[in-house]
Amino acid sequence: MNWTSFSRFTTLLGLALVLPLAATRPSVASDFTETAIDQTAVIGIARPYGTEATKYDLLVIEQIPNKKQCWQTSGSTPVMVDPLLMNYDFTGHCRRATDSNGYSVRIDGEDYGLEYLLRLVPRGNELVLIATSRSGKAPELVLGSTKGMAAGFMQIQLNPGWQFTKRTYQGKVLGHFYISGSQANIVQPGVTTPPPDSVQPTPPPNSVQPDPVQPDPVQPDPIQPTVPSVSNESQVPAVEVETEVMVETETEVIESEGEEITEQTTTVVEETIEAPVSPPRPLPQQNSRRPSPTPDNFRRF
Repeated sequence: MNWTSFSRFTTLLGLALVLPLAATRPSVASDFTETAIDQTAVIGIARPYGTEATKYDLLVIEQIPNKKQCWQTSGSTPVMVDPLLMNYDFTGHCRRATDSNGYSVRIDGEDYGLEYLLRLVPRGNELVLIATSRSGKAPELVLGSTKGMAAGFMQIQLNPGWQFTKRTYQGKVLGHFYISGSQANIVQPGVTTPPPDSVQPTPPPNSVQPDPVQPDPVQPDPIQPTVPSVSNESQVPAVEVETEVMVETETEVIESEGEEITEQTTTVVEETIEAPVSPPRPLPQQNSRRPSPTPDNFRRF
């Protein structure tokens, strides 16, 4: 869908919301009617202003027949305008309107000057003429554009369905311009395409929609109780080694020179006994040295 079709769609939507407001407008607006004029004798112009001439407003100029030429055009996209009336006193030769006091929007014979304000805004590579709601309750209407961008005065080309007319009061044509349209002509027949964001893709016929894949539930691993490890050393009972010293005494009788001499021989025997003990009990100190015999072991009788 091109920009023109989208603009026409938004304009139709705006009209559907705006027309009910007609019943609430002041009665003075309903007293005005409109009169058709020659479209070649009137032009809408995007007029630059500001220190850098980067802002634009709407200027409407009407050529009075058989008078000095009011403007001259050149080029195509955009059409550049040379406002000749600025070079002389155009009184009696040209009519012009520079703000909302001199032009307004009219739809299906109803004056919407109190509801809509005409503005020029840059969009893409062109200036767009839009009508915005003064209260902010209604959508904007797109009325035309410059079809390009350049420095200087540019012609505004109205979209299909819009035209310039003149305000009339009790049969008298006034200097106020209308940019007038009707719902039947603003949107061309057959152009009812909604904006791209509102279009939902249609699935092909007999298409098989795959079942959604459900992820397998994740089972947490069971928590095993922590058992303290027991080393082999703690499973073997401690063994305490005790050494028992046994002293054996042998008596030997020796005859010498008619006398009997008794000699004792002491034999020391060590016996090792192993006995299990509990871990907290300290091991006794082992004495592996042979005890020395004392004089008592060699007494004479």
